[in-house]
Order: sequence, then C-alpha cells, then structure tokens
Amino acid sequence: MSARIQLPARPSERVSDRTLERNALAAALARHAPRGAVRVAEALAATALNRRRRAERLWNGAFAAAVPGLESIFAELLEQPISTRADAAWNAACRRIAARALAGAGADPAMGAHCAVPAGAEAPLHAPIMTARIGPYAFFREDAGTG
Repeated sequence: MSARIQLPARPSERVSDRTLERNALAAALARHAPRGAVRVAEALAATALNRRRRAERLWNGAFAAAVPGLESIFAELLEQPISTRADAAWNAACRRIAARALAGAGADPAMGAHCAVPAGAEAPLHAPIMTARIGPYAFFREDAGTG
C-alpha cells in the first residue's frame, strides 16, 4: 500500500522554500543564541550565510543551490535550555533576524567569519583568524590570501 502526500490545492497555501529556509535558520538561532541576545543571533546568522557564500566561491557555484546543514555549522555551539527555545517572543525575533539575513539586509557583526566556536575554545585549523567575540562565541575566518 502506498501513501500519498496531499498537497494544498491552492499555491498560496504551500510553504515556499524561502519560508522553510527562514524557519530552519530561525530555529537554529533560537537553539544556540541566548534569549534576548540579538547581536549574537545576528552574528550566528551572518556566519551561516558567510559559510554558504564561501562554499559557493570555493566550488565555483557548483553547489549554489545546496544549503549547508545548519546543524553541521552550529554543531559545536552551546545549546540553550528548552525554556529559552520555547519562548514565543524570542522565536519571533529569531525569525525576523533570519529573514533579514537571508534577504541580505542584516549587518555582519561576525565581520566575514564563517566559523563560530564557544569563546575560549581553540581556533579551528581551517579558520585561524578571529574576527569577533560576541556573547559566548568567538567568530573566525580563513586568511584572506587562502581562499
């Protein structure tokens, strides 16, 4: 027996890829940025998009449509308690931050970083230059001459 997936009849009821991407980024921000730390969330969003742009550049656009998994980007970062992630106001703020970042309207407080680690951790081998330290995270990039 096969199961059929019922799609909404009207296109306006379908969830766009852009909305899914925004929601995924917002969920990652709510999971890793401390509640109310807008600057940290903005820096994490910028880091995720910088990583995507870096991958596009390194692979000459071959994987331009492929979005790097957010969990792999944020795998080493601290997770916030469930109570923080369940806060409706913080989730709404994270959705706005994600939407601005994906639209290219947000600032880059991470200053070009494509890697974030908990503050005090060693610099990643592939990204030895620290660009910023915001909240509980340090942000790193590669040497400008290597990539």
